Amino acid sequence: MDVFNHVPTFSDAGPFVLLPAIIYGIYFLTSFGSRERGLPPGPPTKPLIGNLDIFPTGHIHLQFLQWAKIYGDVFSLKLMNKTMIILNNPTLVKEIIDKRSLSSSNRPKSIILDKLIPHNMNLGAGRFANETWRVLRKSSAQLLNADNFRNFKDYQYAEATQLMWDLAQNPTEWYNHIHRYTTSFAMGIVYGKRSPSIYSSDMKEFFSTHHKFLHAMNIDTMPPVDLFPVLNWVPEYLVQWKKTVTDARISHEALYYRLLSTVRQRREEGRGNGCFLEQALENSEEWGLTSDELLMNLGAVLIQGSDTSSAAMQNLLLCLVAFPDAQAKAREEIDKVVGSERAPRWDDLVNLPYTMALVEEANRFRPVGPLGLPHEMVRDEVVDGFLYPKDAVVWINIYAIFHDERYFDKPNEFIPERFLKHPYGVMEAVLDDPARRANLFFGGGRRVCPGITFAKSSLELNLVNLVWAFNLLPSKDPITGCEVLPNLDDYSTGVTATPKPTPVRIELRSEKHMQVMTHQFATVAEVLAPYEQELSQEDAHLLKEARNF
Repeated sequence: MDVFNHVPTFSDAGPFVLLPAIIYGIYFLTSFGSRERGLPPGPPTKPLIGNLDIFPTGHIHLQFLQWAKIYGDVFSLKLMNKTMIILNNPTLVKEIIDKRSLSSSNRPKSIILDKLIPHNMNLGAGRFANETWRVLRKSSAQLLNADNFRNFKDYQYAEATQLMWDLAQNPTEWYNHIHRYTTSFAMGIVYGKRSPSIYSSDMKEFFSTHHKFLHAMNIDTMPPVDLFPVLNWVPEYLVQWKKTVTDARISHEALYYRLLSTVRQRREEGRGNGCFLEQALENSEEWGLTSDELLMNLGAVLIQGSDTSSAAMQNLLLCLVAFPDAQAKAREEIDKVVGSERAPRWDDLVNLPYTMALVEEANRFRPVGPLGLPHEMVRDEVVDGFLYPKDAVVWINIYAIFHDERYFDKPNEFIPERFLKHPYGVMEAVLDDPARRANLFFGGGRRVCPGITFAKSSLELNLVNLVWAFNLLPSKDPITGCEVLPNLDDYSTGVTATPKPTPVRIELRSEKHMQVMTHQFATVAEVLAPYEQELSQEDAHLLKEARNF
């Protein structure tokens, strides 16, 4: 053979070419989905899928709690090639989320969310902690600080008074009345426009828009486009999920641009009431709110927090029904401080330690954000010898932290007294985690929820009102007549653990309480008036009838 004129062929190379390809293929198949060296421990993985086959589809936090008991204060999961790390104690939250916030302040990439709210204009879920996010964060902090809250305490009290009135008139609709209160209060402080009825046009549009938004984000009904990005390449006219997302985005923008326009018109006509968006318009240059798109999304993200507030209040009411001894102790305390000749006031709260402890215990017992919102690592970090790699998704396991048997006596029992013995409810005989803080429920780092003051005050005031005015009782079985306690484990799954509508009995304590409540409802009409300038004729008529004592 003429070796100088011979041209090598693939068959001549034979195993020398195939062997590296085979080795790489074997390595890929065996390593894809495997836990990389240095990661925190976790359940055994399977090739390709990692832990995808055992990842819970509902009540995720309960399974995470069980894994925390097995694998410790931090564990990891692999969802195909994605890494997920779960933090189960306050010290790790402080170290990773608070101290190293520059490395952990991103949110995981969400193709669907990017389509719903483009350009990173979402304070809670926007992916990057970039300049746009910082503008929204700074503006929210200015609006939601404790000093500004004082400007709205009378309005919040007035809305809470209507909630009591609504419950007295139609107690079976308690679930919707709470929704009305939290949403109307949010719309009032943000847009200066309240809704006196769950059936108000603004309220119905808000709930419709919010439902579309949640439906578009529901992992049970939408394709796993973040795991399989190729699905995003399919044209919109061929797939329903993209049409669903587009419809939700159009509804979202239409609602919040319209509300922004209402605020701008009211301000130009000299009818302002000091709402958040008026303040934002007045300070737009200083705060960097340089476009209507920023202003629109600022308002939207502020009002959407009402959903979490509703869930927390609904959970609190159900805890009162499920634990009558705790309700009775709170009522005894409230009666000593308030009596029956007047309604509760803001300044009563400081004199009600057991009742305030009951609020803390309800939040601990059934946190409405059991895992908070996920973070994403911007760069590699190593803590206690474990790797937190770039692009890993990090969850704060709030439920596990507040059900940790090392710190909480009988964590699965409802014991408000624990918060009278210790500010964080932990056992007196143990050395508490030094990083524990009161606002762990609200996240951490640069992503901590700025609306803490508003959320906490709503729970405290309305709890006192509820127990002062009503006996909160279980429903009765229509056949046996036996009382049926609410199932506190019956709640929707997702980022927010929302209790499902449950029948309860809400009964006025006395005619005297009703007389005081009626007087109070009439008195707050003057406070509510500045927020009722754009009421529909239907809503105006409804209020006129309600206030015609």
